[in-house]
Amino acid sequence: MINLIVTGSTSGIGWETLKALLPECKMALLPVRNLEKAKKMIDGLPGKEKIRLISMDLSEMSSVKAGAKEILQFTDQVDVLINNAGGMFPAKKLTSEGLDMTFATNHLGHFLLTQELLPALEKGKAKIINVSSEAHRISGDPSGDFGLKKSANTITAYGKVKLYNILFSNELKTRFESKGISAFSLHPGAVRTAFGSETSALTKGLIRLTQLFFISPKAGAETTIFLAKTTKENLRNGSYYVRRKPKSPSSFGLSRDLSYSLWEYSEEILSALKS
Repeated sequence: MINLIVTGSTSGIGWETLKALLPECKMALLPVRNLEKAKKMIDGLPGKEKIRLISMDLSEMSSVKAGAKEILQFTDQVDVLINNAGGMFPAKKLTSEGLDMTFATNHLGHFLLTQELLPALEKGKAKIINVSSEAHRISGDPSGDFGLKKSANTITAYGKVKLYNILFSNELKTRFESKGISAFSLHPGAVRTAFGSETSALTKGLIRLTQLFFISPKAGAETTIFLAKTTKENLRNGSYYVRRKPKSPSSFGLSRDLSYSLWEYSEEILSALKS
């Protein structure tokens, strides 16, 4: 039985992931933005007594820190952390802390959450699973604008942060494999969800049109569930998975320099927010 954390658990892939993994759980800790919505959703779930809801907005680093502190009051061991939440937002939309919304929600919030939980993750020799996307392949070299301060295109900005999910996984392997932690990234498939609901009318229209060919959230959750359930010995630490098998990401996704630089940049931004 595991102690599980899943972000973005109240819709789409996250919801299907939670339902599939809840029978395996000793405790499921769910960071959520909307507590009332989450309470209603889990009310009919078998095993709901194992769920602990944590108020957290991944786009706000102060909220992430407070939520992580609450998680550690429930448990000192985390066995599986699934960084699943994400979204596509209008270019240059900022958080209250002055961060790009796409950067904060898809990368920095999960980066901070993982850092804050490191003692518990080390104790659990945890798997950290980061939900990325084949959209990472549209990203060029992001090193000149990791924080998306110059980015004016919603879709290319999303491609960059999906690349960050892969780079983050790679750097977690490099830094923490010796402590028993393993990290994976994955492409869930093109999934029919409410994804892109906060973008422009044109972007929404393009997404809805292409969604005619998309798979269900249940099918989209299969690789995440596979990684969570499969023993580490039968997985390739640090790999990017598609349809439950390792697949080579883009050349940028393989760059050790980029994964290191993104980590250092993320720490610098978090340090600046404290000052």
